[in-house]
Amino acid sequence: MHRDLSEQHTKGEVLIVEDTPASLKLLSDLLTEAGYYVRQAPNGELALWTAQSRPPELILLDVRMPGIDGFEVCRRLKASPELSQVPVIFLSAQHDTDDKVRGFALGAVDFIAKPFQAEEILARTDAHVRLGRAQQALAAERALLEERVAERTTELAALAASLEKEVEQRRANEEFMRLSSQVFEATQDAIVVTDRDGRIVATNPAFTGISGYSADEVVGQSVALLHAGEPDAKSFELMAQSIVKTGHWSGEVLARRKSGDTYPGLLSVSVVKDEQGHVINHVAVFMDLTERKAEQHLIDFLSNHDALTGLPNRLLARQRFEQTLATAKREHRCVAVMCLDLDRFKSINDSYGHDVGDKALQVVSKFLNETVREGDIVTRQGGDEFQIIVPDDVQLGATMALAQKILAGLRRELVIDGQQIMVTSSIGIAVSLTDGDSFDELVRNGDTALFRAKEIGRDNYAFFTERMDAEIRDKLAIQGQLRGAIARDEFEVHYQPQMCLKTGAMLGAEALLRWDNAVLGKVPPNRFIPLAEEYGLVNSIGEWVLESVCAQIKVWHDQGLGDIKVSVNLAAGQFANDATVPYVESTLRKFGIAPEYLGLEITEGTVMGDPDKAVAALRRLKDIGVSISLDDFGTGYSSLSYLKRFPIDVLKIDKSFVDDVTTNANDAAIALSVISLAHNLNMRVIAEGVETREQVQFLTERGCDEMQGYFFSRPLNGEAFTALLREHRNLLDM
Repeated sequence: MHRDLSEQHTKGEVLIVEDTPASLKLLSDLLTEAGYYVRQAPNGELALWTAQSRPPELILLDVRMPGIDGFEVCRRLKASPELSQVPVIFLSAQHDTDDKVRGFALGAVDFIAKPFQAEEILARTDAHVRLGRAQQALAAERALLEERVAERTTELAALAASLEKEVEQRRANEEFMRLSSQVFEATQDAIVVTDRDGRIVATNPAFTGISGYSADEVVGQSVALLHAGEPDAKSFELMAQSIVKTGHWSGEVLARRKSGDTYPGLLSVSVVKDEQGHVINHVAVFMDLTERKAEQHLIDFLSNHDALTGLPNRLLARQRFEQTLATAKREHRCVAVMCLDLDRFKSINDSYGHDVGDKALQVVSKFLNETVREGDIVTRQGGDEFQIIVPDDVQLGATMALAQKILAGLRRELVIDGQQIMVTSSIGIAVSLTDGDSFDELVRNGDTALFRAKEIGRDNYAFFTERMDAEIRDKLAIQGQLRGAIARDEFEVHYQPQMCLKTGAMLGAEALLRWDNAVLGKVPPNRFIPLAEEYGLVNSIGEWVLESVCAQIKVWHDQGLGDIKVSVNLAAGQFANDATVPYVESTLRKFGIAPEYLGLEITEGTVMGDPDKAVAALRRLKDIGVSISLDDFGTGYSSLSYLKRFPIDVLKIDKSFVDDVTTNANDAAIALSVISLAHNLNMRVIAEGVETREQVQFLTERGCDEMQGYFFSRPLNGEAFTALLREHRNLLDM
């Protein structure tokens, strides 16, 4: 189908199917700038309509979409004859192994993990567009070549018959003979004419160029001179039988050049008969397929191997696994699948660039190939993900020894382009006897074990267990839903009042994030916040919370409900991000909020990871004008030498000490110490988790400044907290 592409979009046409506007724009801008013609579809229905109206050369397809999801879209595409050959790359989360297995089963050619890496998007798009074009071009050229050969054979058979007839008619038509001679001489395919016994009587110039023989060297010789001999004896025999029986044969053969080299070709042979039906000649048209075979070999290699490292890809790995497993079963042995990836590999790409990262992957691939035993199979699935297929006995001694050897070997520094790079790895292992009987199942369970190996400290290996599977599947379920929570508007900020114990006035509130998901239900923050940090989502969630809170403060101020101050928790990942301080400043400016109405809460663990860097970051925040609270004081490092250096405004007494402050002498002593320490350092003290009148009385008498907890109010959503503010405002006006 004709594509009206502008001059700047000449690399190909890509359809991007993505329901998240920001991701859709990012991908579209990236590929448009790279020279692709981009069409967009924000949902599955529109994607199918768009693809059917004009098939693209590649489809980037989001897995998770409302309505028709990516899997159903892919199934319908592959069921359509017009669209079945269009390559599909799924856009999905890195750890969604079930999605990958299902996607490959539906016919996807690749996966790209979110969050996107521009270089990966461009590299994979370029590779699959080129591969698709090469396959289409080769198929079209092959069909054209076969058509040409058939046409040439028919033409030449007719020509030979005409020539014989002209001889019999004493060259009655000289003009026709001249034209026939020109065709014979000018054609680019080799033509060989033999007598009824197979002796060569004529060849054209193209024959000399292809075979290396001149006409004088072969005329009078048997046509068998050109046959490759033993390697193609069966094809030669079938050809002879077909010619005798039907008068025609066509197909691929191996021929031999004058130099002795063999080469592949497409051959078509027809017989020429006289008026009585007797065979008088054979006409053979031959086309050299050497270059086309080389192109096909490259396409076949790329279809079964990773382009960067040359290792088997998932398709070839599955075939070899099945062969290995069949042998292992006969020998009453097992097969282990080791899933390996490099720890914090993203930091290598970020620090040294993707070229160095690619070279590091090549070095690691070479190391793995040199380290495994003969019979073990190393494969790469993309990114820094490798699988090693290991036949072993039931004690798994060889598997454990290999895992330890790989871990130890990769701890050594790699030297790439003069750069010394430290690399460690984590390995998850699943075994055919207990953890599955298919490659996909073992890879899925091996990935689960890999996840656990990283959880227990990285640079380690772990075997799969059923309990581990349940725990990690729960985490992956949260991760999968968490990635789209902001776009689906599933988060809500609740506000818990903070009360002044001297005046009884409401001085402020703490903003607390709540998540209600359609699949998981209400997920408590202590489950999803740590995972958001682990999966790199905490910055985007934190920015959403900050903007939501500032927007709400603006509404309260505009409604005259008092100069309420709200404290927002900063996760460790946000605090360590250099962009956080500028973002806080720009957000305050965006909503027109004075800095004194925003507080930021951090934990001891957050600042004690790198105290010197923490001091600098806190001072920048203080320079903006926001207040700083140290949350959960006393539960972590409690380093007084650093505390006096931190520009902290408020210390918060953790609920674990407040719970038994009236009944436990130790908790009471800790609470009194925190109050005294804070006041000596010119800080205020807030007790959190206050639930009883006795706790209020005890802490008030000891000089605690503010409190928050169920005794005063549970955390309230924006609407309910607005009503509470209005009630307090009315009381003040009375």
